Amino acid sequence: MNPYRYQVALRATHPSDDLKPLFEAIGLRPTRAWRAGEPRRTPAGHRLEGAYPDSYASASLLDQAAPRGWTEEPLEAFLRRQLDRLAPHQPAFQALASQGGRCELFIGLFADNSFGFDLGNWLCEATARLRLSLAFDIHPGAD
Repeated sequence: MNPYRYQVALRATHPSDDLKPLFEAIGLRPTRAWRAGEPRRTPAGHRLEGAYPDSYASASLLDQAAPRGWTEEPLEAFLRRQLDRLAPHQPAFQALASQGGRCELFIGLFADNSFGFDLGNWLCEATARLRLSLAFDIHPGAD
């Protein structure tokens, strides 16, 4: 058992393009998505002031059947599997980046105690090749 739990999502932004087709090509259904210029809304759908300045989409990479999307698989192994899964879409990620967009693996880490892991060379190189960023949101004392 890991001394931590995690959630991982693929998130993307673009100055104007609809990002849903990218996610559909990967086989992901965004849980949150909007286009630049659309009215801002809360996650529950209530209208907020203003419009979104950029397009955005986010989809979990974890099995949603698991409670809260948790997994017991070591983070490094999970990321390696996901990078292998995303590798065929490298041209789309590179095109997004060349047009001013950004795509990242957003990783939420939760634990009661200190822990560590190694993001090895292969993982860092594969992430860079796909033009993906790694974004971490760390929640100590929240396991």
